[in-house]
Amino acid sequence: MKTIKVFILLVSIWLFLASTGIQGETPPGAGKKNSYTFSIAALTGFLYGQGEEIVYLNETSETYLSQLLWDMKPLFYTGTSLNVSQRNPLERPGFFTDLSLKFGIPSYKTGIMEDRDWMNKLYHTEENNDALTHFSSHDNYTQGAFLLDLSAGLSLPIAGWFVLKGYADFSYMHFSWASQNGFTQYASEGVSGGYEPWDDGIPKSTHYGPAINYQQEWIILTPGLALLIPFPYGLSLTLDVHVSPWIWCVALDDHFLTEKQYSDHTSQGGLLFESQGRIGFAPHSRLELSLSLGYRSIQGLRGPTYTRNTGKTSGLVTQNGSGGTGYLVLDTGLSIKIRL
Repeated sequence: MKTIKVFILLVSIWLFLASTGIQGETPPGAGKKNSYTFSIAALTGFLYGQGEEIVYLNETSETYLSQLLWDMKPLFYTGTSLNVSQRNPLERPGFFTDLSLKFGIPSYKTGIMEDRDWMNKLYHTEENNDALTHFSSHDNYTQGAFLLDLSAGLSLPIAGWFVLKGYADFSYMHFSWASQNGFTQYASEGVSGGYEPWDDGIPKSTHYGPAINYQQEWIILTPGLALLIPFPYGLSLTLDVHVSPWIWCVALDDHFLTEKQYSDHTSQGGLLFESQGRIGFAPHSRLELSLSLGYRSIQGLRGPTYTRNTGKTSGLVTQNGSGGTGYLVLDTGLSIKIRL
């Protein structure tokens, strides 16, 4: 419910600012056209990459105890975008605002989920401390995905032939994955409490049914720069880049076999890097077709982990260790935009 309320508030603010801008920027003089235009676009495309889940040795260590990778290879989406901008941004400085909504198409296999453990690092054994002790692989199903981007900024024409844009962006992402039907490989436990060295000949144990469910909710605030280059015959090229440390993620991990739920609250040490290129073609003043390719990477984000038993002793929550979250995805999209 909180997410829905925040979304409604953001859309309301966006519509208010957009309508104010359209009404307030009409050039003086009767009969002149409004210098701003409102547009709506239909979006489709796919994400190709993976979400990352990490368990660290402790709160200060960079050593991994566990790493889980959740594939989206690919995850198809559909969506829409709304935009208010100048009809001709080369004429004078101005403002713009954009709202983009993307909905992942659920209920199909989007690759695999791989889980790696290095549990011998808990016991500080002198040899084979980096040996893999557990490995599992399961089919991965993306149950749901939602991506929202809301941005506003200023545009500045340079030398009459390209436009420089500076803006602030609010981004919200939600992903939900489910893994099932795969296999596990576990090294045997040694007499010292550690694990015997990993052997590629360790047999696989087949697993049927649900294994692990995982979800991530992201909030990102970032400044951005963009360069718009118009060309003859309705062609244009737009290049964007974002870098930000203002990232928050809450992740929820349900392990059905062990009847435990892990909650990671990560907000420390992470960095987002994002870039996008878009080629547009406008065969008509009210119509534009575009192809985009974007890259978004979030690495190094970490924070405390909370554990809850989901079996007969459910309800007890304890802080237990340090977790991390990551995201590495290519976004390829097509859009059809209509200017009103």
